[in-house]
Amino acid sequence: MKIENCMQLLKEWVGHEARDEENAKALATKFCFKYTDCGCVFDCDTDGITVAGYAEGSDADCPPYHLYWGFTIKEFNDALDQADDDGVAEWKACNEDLDFPSEDEFPGRASWMSQRVWQEHMRNNDQN
Repeated sequence: MKIENCMQLLKEWVGHEARDEENAKALATKFCFKYTDCGCVFDCDTDGITVAGYAEGSDADCPPYHLYWGFTIKEFNDALDQADDDGVAEWKACNEDLDFPSEDEFPGRASWMSQRVWQEHMRNNDQN
């Protein structure tokens, strides 16, 4: 089945019938964010839909994936999977690359600010 609007997308994707196109767009936005690992973003316009990954803590923009109306549910799922993979990879790149010291080595490390200070310290030492 070719998908021509958000109501059809929602019906094919999750088996839910929305009240109207606006409600379908709101639900698709919510589901893309809530049920992906990175919290993908969703948008639609008269041409089609766009999904993109999101990486909290990163200044990088994940690439958008645009599908013109007339796409299949497989094409949508593939684009959403790729967007999610991009967001997860970017999140890992900016959040999992440093080893934090133990509590004994750096008291208060559990706080966000302490971790940021430690990261900056490690970056500066790596450059020397």
